[in-house]
Amino acid sequence: MDIYIYIKFDLITSVSLICKKNYTTSVNKRLTKGERSKFSINSPLNEILIGLLLGDGHLQCRFGNSRFIYGQSSLREHHLNYFYHIFDLFKPFVSKEFKAKSRSFVDKRTKNTYSSIYFATLTLPCFTYYRNLFYNIQNKKIVPLNINQLLTPRGLAYWIMDDGSLKNKGLHLSTYNFSYEEVILLKNTLENLFKPDFLVKCSIHNHKKGYRIYIWEESIISVRNHIFQYMHKDMLYKINPK
Repeated sequence: MDIYIYIKFDLITSVSLICKKNYTTSVNKRLTKGERSKFSINSPLNEILIGLLLGDGHLQCRFGNSRFIYGQSSLREHHLNYFYHIFDLFKPFVSKEFKAKSRSFVDKRTKNTYSSIYFATLTLPCFTYYRNLFYNIQNKKIVPLNINQLLTPRGLAYWIMDDGSLKNKGLHLSTYNFSYEEVILLKNTLENLFKPDFLVKCSIHNHKKGYRIYIWEESIISVRNHIFQYMHKDMLYKINPK
C-alpha cells in the first residue's frame, strides 16, 4: 500500500531561513477584476517564465484566467534553494496566506521514497497570455510556433536548470513531453540563439521516454560563457563550470 505523508511549511519562515531575507507581499485579500488586470510580467521575469514553461513550470486555467504552478521533485538542500529562488521571483504574484505544500510517498515497487514541493500564484490575466501561447485547446502543453522570438539566453539558463543534465561532456535537455515536430522547432531555435556569435551544435536523440535534445561538447563552453551569469549558484553543476 502506498504511504502518503503531507507536510505543510510556513512559507514566510522557510523563505527567511533559506534565502536569508524577509518575505513580504501586499496581496493579502481577494482581488477585484480591476486589481487583477493591473498585474504585469515585465523583463526579465518574462524571459525566465519562458524557460520555466519549457521545463517544469505549468499554467492552470481557472475561472477564465490562469495561474503559474512550479514544483521541485527533490527536497535536497540545493534543490530547495533553487525552488525558493523561483518562488522569490514570483512572490509579488502569490497570496500572503499561501503555504508551500510538500508530499512524500513510498513507491511500492522500488521501496524508494520520493518528495516534491510546489507553489501556485494567484489566478491573473497576465498569466493567461502565456497559457494561450503554451497550451492547445486540449489543455496540452506545446511549444509556441514563435519560440525563436521568445527564448533568450536567460530563458535557456532556467530551462537548463530545470531539465538539463550533463552527458559525455555534452548536455541533454529533456523534451520528452513534446512532439517530434516541436523538438525540431526547439533544436532550430537553440542552434540560432547566439547568432552571430556562434552556432549551437545540437542533435535530437530518441530516448525510451521520448525525444530529447543533446548540445554537443564543442558548443558547451560557448553556451556556458553566455548563460553563466544567469545560473543560480546551486545549479551551476548542470553546466559543469571550470
